[in-house]
Amino acid sequence: MERTKLLADCPKRFNGTVRGRHWSELGAQVQLLIFDIPCFEADKASTGYNPIIELAKETGTPLHRWKESTLMFDSEGHLVGTAEANKALKRVWEILETASEYSKNYGDKADSSTSLYRFYQDWCNWAIQSGDIDQREAELVLGMSQMWGAYVGDRVERQSLKFFYLEDCIEGGKHINCDDCFIPTNYQKIVAKISAVPLAQATMLFDTTMVSVEARPDGPRPVCVTTSDGNMQYFDDVVVTTPLGWLKQHKESISQLEPRIASAIDSISFGRLEKVLIEFPSAFWESEPISLESDFNDAVSFVHWLSPIRTSQTVPRKWRLECVSFNAFHAPYRRSILLFYTFGECSTFITSSIRKLDGKVRDQWLQEFFEPYYSLLPGYTENTCAPLRFLATEWCNDEYAGNGSYSNFQVGMSDAARDVEAIRHGMPEQHIYFAGEHTAPFDGLGTVAGAYTSGEKIGKRIIESWQPSGPAIDGCVPEKRSTLC
Repeated sequence: MERTKLLADCPKRFNGTVRGRHWSELGAQVQLLIFDIPCFEADKASTGYNPIIELAKETGTPLHRWKESTLMFDSEGHLVGTAEANKALKRVWEILETASEYSKNYGDKADSSTSLYRFYQDWCNWAIQSGDIDQREAELVLGMSQMWGAYVGDRVERQSLKFFYLEDCIEGGKHINCDDCFIPTNYQKIVAKISAVPLAQATMLFDTTMVSVEARPDGPRPVCVTTSDGNMQYFDDVVVTTPLGWLKQHKESISQLEPRIASAIDSISFGRLEKVLIEFPSAFWESEPISLESDFNDAVSFVHWLSPIRTSQTVPRKWRLECVSFNAFHAPYRRSILLFYTFGECSTFITSSIRKLDGKVRDQWLQEFFEPYYSLLPGYTENTCAPLRFLATEWCNDEYAGNGSYSNFQVGMSDAARDVEAIRHGMPEQHIYFAGEHTAPFDGLGTVAGAYTSGEKIGKRIIESWQPSGPAIDGCVPEKRSTLC
């Protein structure tokens, strides 16, 4: 089988190497590829199989499992007591699980305009009336429900309750019995293993943008792909793996796109998740010092700042924030770094503000935005805790990332599951297929593991489509053909 891999604008963004769609470097001394691995099950049988975790194990890539050690600040900027914070967090996850079960069992009866946040509001109102919680706990629970935005890339008020079950894979340790992992080093070994066969056997086209994909039954091969340099190439099959956000903006590039697929692309939402890393001279937020060589099980893993009552010139909206601490990693991966997650309007504000900024000016802007948050942490002093450096993703500014992160399911959708199935089915009669996180099995949507599996499934479908009517000989395809991914 001949294969061609079309990588749009890769040399400019990744220095001509195969790196994946993630930033990989923070300064000269710390090289990190930040990559969350949400829980993923390969099929409805709940096997617990996660291809990315398996690749990490095969390549000796370390995996970190977070401990529930959390700091929480209320809307007044006061540190919430540990017992009170843990109680509120437990409530949040219990309600989330209840909402998931409701969506699975009664989602067909739910109004498409009802949000997950409305479910939280209704639950808190009921609990207050029944005396189960007081107003203070309700405020903390509703405030913490906003953390859902850091999973799907938009506000919890936008999350559809009707189709919430499609997000069930996220934060798997809370819902189902499987791993919730984080890679504390980089993705180099995994990328090397995944890319070994394509680099050795496929033709890689770097710095090349696809302009159109068109079925050409009268051509030398069934599908014609035109690139930005005017070149036209013909293939037996084409797999479109562009992000959903890119498809939304360029549906016309897929000639004769089936109307059901076009409406599905329009219908499925696209999130705006961004990440900002800040490195400090030390992990001043810990109650006691931790060396890079030692292990400390009580290190802070998560920090949550509820939506502040007051705004400022540098933070014009009441955005809640959260971060994870790299100081919670085991030695030797521990670093004095906080990784902030932003989403929705907050991500748009940050990325649009820093888009044309470089160097110290960019760092200064980021410091002024985040300082009102991290300066609340215990142990902070302005003289000794000034940040050393910053790294911020800008997927919202990236055309080839679709100006966003990954798919989610927002209020107003009427047939989300069928939308996913329509794109996943593709146009096999025209030899045009789609793959990516937005076409994954339902319990892998929005995840890299789901995207990986979607590619595997499409590959199998293409091979099967070319098999003769009789049994395959040694599993091989009897004729030479060309596939574009």
